[in-house]
Amino acid sequence: MFRIRKQACALVTLLTGAALATAVPATAADLPTPVTAGAMAAPQVDGIVFSVAIVGDTVFAGGRFSKARPAGVGPGGAGEVDRHNLLAFSLSTGKLLPWAPDVSGTQYTSATNPGPFCKTVGTNTYVCDTVFRIKKSPDNTRIYVGGDFDKINGQWRSRLAAFDIDDGALALDFKPAVAGRVRGIAVTQDTVYAGGGFRKVNGVNRDKLAAFAFDGTMRDWAPTADAEVYALAPAPEFGRVLIGGQFDKVNGVSHHGWNAVDAYTGADAPWNNKLGVNDVITDIVTDGTTAYAGGFNSIGPDVRYEGRVAVDIESGNLNWSDGCYGDTQAVTVSRGVLYSASHTHDCSAINAAPENGPIDYYRLVAETAAATGEAAADVNTVHAGDPIPEMLPWFPNTNAGPADSYWKNGTWALDSTDRYVVAGGEFTTVNGKAQQGLVRFAARGVPGAVNKGPQTPFRAPSLEKDDEGSVLVTWTGTWDAQNSDLTYRVYRVGVSGPIYEETQPSRPWELPEMSYLDRDAPGGGSYYIRAVDADGVVIGSPQASI
Repeated sequence: MFRIRKQACALVTLLTGAALATAVPATAADLPTPVTAGAMAAPQVDGIVFSVAIVGDTVFAGGRFSKARPAGVGPGGAGEVDRHNLLAFSLSTGKLLPWAPDVSGTQYTSATNPGPFCKTVGTNTYVCDTVFRIKKSPDNTRIYVGGDFDKINGQWRSRLAAFDIDDGALALDFKPAVAGRVRGIAVTQDTVYAGGGFRKVNGVNRDKLAAFAFDGTMRDWAPTADAEVYALAPAPEFGRVLIGGQFDKVNGVSHHGWNAVDAYTGADAPWNNKLGVNDVITDIVTDGTTAYAGGFNSIGPDVRYEGRVAVDIESGNLNWSDGCYGDTQAVTVSRGVLYSASHTHDCSAINAAPENGPIDYYRLVAETAAATGEAAADVNTVHAGDPIPEMLPWFPNTNAGPADSYWKNGTWALDSTDRYVVAGGEFTTVNGKAQQGLVRFAARGVPGAVNKGPQTPFRAPSLEKDDEGSVLVTWTGTWDAQNSDLTYRVYRVGVSGPIYEETQPSRPWELPEMSYLDRDAPGGGSYYIRAVDADGVVIGSPQASI
């Protein structure tokens, strides 16, 4: 579609790459503002980060890795140190901290391969020691970690452990024996909830879900799920816990993908949001009244849940769905912005990220936490009239990861504060530059925040002279990685200052085409364009002459 605006000396046409796409809304100035899109330094790892958790000025990261190194250093380079599946670094500086617990698993032999989350160390011989989840306590005194490991610092810790934050020490009193993988953790003022693929805890039946006091004592809370639980989120204001995963039933009742259960009894709680039979919830976060979730579809029909949804915590009623394709691995919410780690593509339900855009996958995405409009048509899981969010101008990007990656997801983990967003994953580049496994982004005004502004290619204008000697200057705009609008200034070589300027919205998939008729041209000349964003970042086009 085209949007045309005429001026006395200018013609503007907005080119779109998707049939359902529309121009950036006039209300863009009223939308929440994401952090900047420029990558900030962070430690690098030689594997995958599956979880990050921010506590004060410390970021804890867990996954499957054995080495960490400073930003800007290649594998094996100066400053590389041992870090076995857990590390910590400063949120404000990005510097690696000395905390270095040794997370390990017992080597075992099996005719059945346990899958890519584990390491193959010989013929039919494996080690499973990955950390999948890190969550902090509400009072910021402890972190809880879950995964496949069975030892930390040589002490038995079966898939679930705690660390005291003040000194980083392994908690001695918290050591339940979980007989299977832990993928999800939620922590309230008095309880630690765990979910995963286990069937027993401390030798007692606990089918994928269990709860513990802070001293490690197992509580009576014992809802059941018939397949793996990936994510948990506490909702103490409503006396419930939200659970998500690959299950079909909870407590023997059909609740595919996610559900709410009573925080004390484990009984089903009201939950009206329904997913398809092959849809899987991977992560859940809340802001007190709304739950936000990301996921994927395990089979892959054309209609499938892979993007993000927002629901009312008390009822499970849908607040919005974005209908995007591309598995979502993690979500975090801050200051009215929902950030996601995914490989988002084809978000035509919300008029964004068309398949024929210049970026194959958007591996980091920001959307409004609140609905901003209604869908115009039935697209994927979204129906005409459904509430939808707005995709915000925040377009950092990573690669998919190493060539031998089993998943090639790129990003896997997110956490945020009012001032920072931290991402982790298997990526080896961020914004086209080498950076492996971890990256920080900061809000405007935060010391060290890095702007990522107008993007290349930004081509030279086209020039055409008429019979009166006037020159028609035509150019295609560019897009900005962290702003909706760009101001374009036309320069004629030899003239001080711009001879014309205008401001237009754009997205990577939706670029404006503009023209200006220079009636004062001396029968020819050389011209170029500069694009400047709201942060003052400038990019110039090559010159063109006539």
